[in-house]
Amino acid sequence: MLTLPLLLSLVSSGAQPRALAPALIHCTPESVTVPGAQPQATRQSIAAALAKAGPGTVIELAAGVYEPFSIGFGKPASWNAQTSGGLPGQPIVVRANGDVRIAGNKTSDTIAIQQAQRCAHITFEGLTIEPGYRAGVMFYRCNPGQMHEGFRFIDCKILGGYDHRTETGHATKWGVWGHSLKDFEFRGVRAPAIVRDIRNEHAFYLQNSRGDITIENVSASRLGRTFVQFTARASDGPPGIGTIRVERCTVEDACIASGDNYKGGSALTLAGNHTGTVIFKNNRVRSGFAKELAHLTRAGAPFGTGAFVAWDSGGERNGVLVLENNHFEFAPGCGDRPLAQISSCREVRLVGTNRFIGGKAPALVFDLEGQKPNLSVSIAPTTVVQGEIRIGAKSVTREQLAQYRGANPPPKAKADDAADK
Repeated sequence: MLTLPLLLSLVSSGAQPRALAPALIHCTPESVTVPGAQPQATRQSIAAALAKAGPGTVIELAAGVYEPFSIGFGKPASWNAQTSGGLPGQPIVVRANGDVRIAGNKTSDTIAIQQAQRCAHITFEGLTIEPGYRAGVMFYRCNPGQMHEGFRFIDCKILGGYDHRTETGHATKWGVWGHSLKDFEFRGVRAPAIVRDIRNEHAFYLQNSRGDITIENVSASRLGRTFVQFTARASDGPPGIGTIRVERCTVEDACIASGDNYKGGSALTLAGNHTGTVIFKNNRVRSGFAKELAHLTRAGAPFGTGAFVAWDSGGERNGVLVLENNHFEFAPGCGDRPLAQISSCREVRLVGTNRFIGGKAPALVFDLEGQKPNLSVSIAPTTVVQGEIRIGAKSVTREQLAQYRGANPPPKAKADDAADK
């Protein structure tokens, strides 16, 4: 007899009822075993196990190197898991037992997720993911009304395998590329999760969120572009919603791709049109302290870019931006743009003790030229700034910064806001 949660899952996905999903499935790189049955030989064992799983199933992976796989493509191919996934509170859990590596290749993303067949609520634990020619994890662009819901990565590593010092290794592009995510997590629990040595672009490039996103306790280093870039361009879908949290992350030497002339953005980037709340808390971003990377810059320019930027890439202002107890620091003489620059938010809160320790460029800038002014700003007296402070194009003192409360938009800006809606 089917349990009610499993029956509801099958009905919502359009699948035909089947035998009760097993509680535990065992995988090796070359086989999948369901209790009471003979092992099934396959090099696509994770995809095969997911197809047999249901809400609450644990898929245990023995140590070894596994093939890339996909979920939700709606194709009867060995590499595609035909599954609707789990349910809220009853995810399918794919858990490493030992050193488990999912190895990318030159023709596919390592883990690719589509919604041609609706799938949701799958948790991956303890995996080492080696990106393919493009992404370690790829959540494909969703159609209107679709979303990628309830995908979690716990204690996982994404190892790009590229050495920026010598410009050798794998030509990786992204750690995680995601569109229309809801209830997404990438979190270190037993130890920091890791993303490092990405050649071309971002560790996390997440667009047009449909709900909450959490990136927590991640150690990242040597990234081609940013650690996180959150965007919600109108051309890519509706404005972003939900609460985004980036907490307890450590980022060293981002934005160093040679293809960008070593100037690929700022380490933490909020690029506009996210209407919810975005919280950066207890993060540490540093650059310019690794002497072996000092040559990674263009002629006449300092090493490094910036630690944080919030701006408007078109559409509505960002909603509420909270910076709490972060430490942003560039080595002396490093950074070709402000360490932190903030504009185009309806509300900005600097709470706790944020530390902005600038390199060559200004340490803290509000209201970038050509961007919409922040409408409301509050700055805790415990904020630490070492370096130049600017509001617009004007250099201000620490005392003047404490009095900054944001700009009341002039009539034209109010009209722009109405047009945004």
